[in-house]
Amino acid sequence: MFIEIDGWMAKLRFSACHFIPDHPKCGCLHGHTYAVSVKLEGELKGEFIIDFETIKGIVNRICDRLDHKILIAEKDPRLLIRKSDSVSIEIIKSTKKYVLPFEDIMFLPTRSASAEDLCQYFTANIKKALDSNGVDNIKKITVRVDEGIGQGAGCEYEY
Repeated sequence: MFIEIDGWMAKLRFSACHFIPDHPKCGCLHGHTYAVSVKLEGELKGEFIIDFETIKGIVNRICDRLDHKILIAEKDPRLLIRKSDSVSIEIIKSTKKYVLPFEDIMFLPTRSASAEDLCQYFTANIKKALDSNGVDNIKKITVRVDEGIGQGAGCEYEY
């Protein structure tokens, strides 16, 4: 069995800014309104696989951390990041340099700020939250992160 939540309809959304270094179009700072859709497969535990409100709460907390932030991939080898009161970010092999207020940035433990890497970030954080809440009946997590209606990236985690 499975449950599924559409991020657009359930308002599991956040707005954020990012860039993909050296990409011809996405290499400049730009933003999206993202939506996060989730499908959980597992066994019934009582009446539910998991209460919709539980999983929506988990996803909303992750969205809240990213909302109205500049998403920076800490492990991106194309970036030189210097942290202090502000953050200086230089794109290697480029003339671009951004100086941003520290409090406006969300550093992601990823190699990119792409929809694909955001999807993996959400999947890992959902799994961590489910595990820490003692949810043990989920067999598969599927997450899709849309950068706009009709375009996004998805990934799966199987226990």
